Amino acid sequence: MPASAFGGVLLLIATYLLALVTFMVAGAPAEVAIFLGGTYALTGLAAFLFSRGVLEFFVGSDRDLTFFVVLRKLTDPLLALTAPITPGFLMPFAACLYSAFLFFLLKLFLFGDAFLGVPPLFILIYLVVMSAA
Repeated sequence: MPASAFGGVLLLIATYLLALVTFMVAGAPAEVAIFLGGTYALTGLAAFLFSRGVLEFFVGSDRDLTFFVVLRKLTDPLLALTAPITPGFLMPFAACLYSAFLFFLLKLFLFGDAFLGVPPLFILIYLVVMSAA
């Protein structure tokens, strides 16, 4: 069964809510939990996509390793979500890396990055970068 973009949206929402509840239970203020939840959720999903891209490059996409099968099932909806804006000439591992880059940029531009001091004011720039693809 092919993965759908709707599954990717559900995965994004579930990951964000899980991170948000985790920070709220830990006692973080609501404003902090909203930003940290989004930061952690999108960074985690970008890390999964990056891991899949690296594994596909070095191991190949046709391997039946248990970890790789689970990673594919987790990241297929995210790839389906970014498929309309992913260039068609990219190889499968590069499409994973491109999607990881998009999720990391989405995190950076929506929630900022406290470590780098980047403010969350770049939504318009992100939309321009996404529309150029």
